[in-house]
Amino acid sequence: MFRSALFLSFALLAAPLAFAQTACPGGVAPGSPQCGPDAGTSRGAPPAPPRPTGEWIKTWGAIAHADNTNEAWASTGMLSKEAAELDAVDQCQSAGFKNCAATFTYRNQCVALASSRSGPLLSGTVSAVDIPTAESEAIKLCRERGGAQCAVIYKDCTEPKFRRY
Repeated sequence: MFRSALFLSFALLAAPLAFAQTACPGGVAPGSPQCGPDAGTSRGAPPAPPRPTGEWIKTWGAIAHADNTNEAWASTGMLSKEAAELDAVDQCQSAGFKNCAATFTYRNQCVALASSRSGPLLSGTVSAVDIPTAESEAIKLCRERGGAQCAVIYKDCTEPKFRRY
């Protein structure tokens, strides 16, 4: 009887230890110093997916010019097409010109403006995925429109903006 009581009390004391979860490398017995506390990985629970901390917003750019002038104004990094156009036109008007108008808009791209020495200044404006492509296409368009000695006079890209949640 004494043995049964001793065995039963030992079993009751050891039972909580038998159900404890540990994170042990393969081939290592529970209770070894190599084991750590269970982080839920031994139960096969998938890790929580990463939570986004914000989003990238694509931006707009615009080019404006005025009648009877060979000058141009540019806007980039605006959140809407209207804001980009208004900013470019505002720059033109702030310089003292009348009849300013947005002549080219682009979103999430690069732009290049090529001019010719033998024709109108705004002979070729092109947007593309990167500046080298936009430059070569702007020069090509300038030449197709009859320009000679075409050269890129403006280039830029709209950069996305990160908005945190």
